Amino acid sequence: MKVGKIILLTIFCFVALQTKAQDYNMQGFELILKPLMDEMFSAETDNERFAANEKFISNLEDALNFEKSFSYDFPTLRNISILTSPDKQFKIFTWAIMSESGEFENFGFVQSKNSKGEYVVYQLFDKSDDIIQPEFAKLNDSLWFGAVYYDLIQTKYDGNTFYVLLGWDGNDIFSRRKVIEPISFHKNTGKVTFGQNVFYKEKDRKRFIFEYSTEANFTLRYETQHYDVGNTKKAKSTLFHKAKPFEVEAPETEKRQMIFFDELEPMNSAMQGFKQNYVPSGNVTGLYFENGKWRKLKQNVLPRNKKEKKDNYVPKERKSGLFPEK
Repeated sequence: MKVGKIILLTIFCFVALQTKAQDYNMQGFELILKPLMDEMFSAETDNERFAANEKFISNLEDALNFEKSFSYDFPTLRNISILTSPDKQFKIFTWAIMSESGEFENFGFVQSKNSKGEYVVYQLFDKSDDIIQPEFAKLNDSLWFGAVYYDLIQTKYDGNTFYVLLGWDGNDIFSRRKVIEPISFHKNTGKVTFGQNVFYKEKDRKRFIFEYSTEANFTLRYETQHYDVGNTKKAKSTLFHKAKPFEVEAPETEKRQMIFFDELEPMNSAMQGFKQNYVPSGNVTGLYFENGKWRKLKQNVLPRNKKEKKDNYVPKERKSGLFPEK
């Protein structure tokens, strides 16, 4: 009995030491990555920022290929987005560097699980400018419509799991973009695919891309929201306590979990087609997941949540220039 306890204690201590060693190694990587991250967002010149970014990419790739790195949170890397799927099937790292000309370039990595239960690493290459009709193209790690992702949605239907990312792209000095990006993985290799036919009655669409003026405040979120069900109900109301109640019509609403976004329109008819002049129209559309597809609500969405939720990376000015942050 005593021998058994000693063996168990020995195993426990060995596992604890191994875990501590893993954390120590990852912390060592982080000590290298943190100053490189700071430099690639705050250095004065393009040469300095992008040189630091190249070193950051190389060191982050080494870190992600390290055993058990998937479970490490990289707590000091606050200026890059790190999202993990609820089922622990993949993790995605994304960030953007702005050049002196005001153009943004996106970078990233995906860690995904293959059929052997091992995590494999894929670097993402932003080829947004080279993609023809990007809303209808199936893409991959080498051909990626780059974005900094700020939300990851996991849904299930008929034994299958579906993932959708919401992302922000700084684009250039004229316009910004946001994207609804389905993401999937090869069952055996874990190789990543961006874009999927999961939009109801739009069999060719692989993603939604919204482009709008840099001056516009465009909302794209996933949360529970209200919508108009299209009819009215009677509501009793009184102006004074002693007055006889009278009935007024009030809109009837329901609520559900959805991706909702502002509908965009040009500032005036002469600007039709010039996306740098598009702004929210005042109407809001919702997408809800049902039977394996994202379907548009026929009713108007009526956003009511008072709590403000950050849904993108907003460029913030510092002495050394602009950089994206949460």
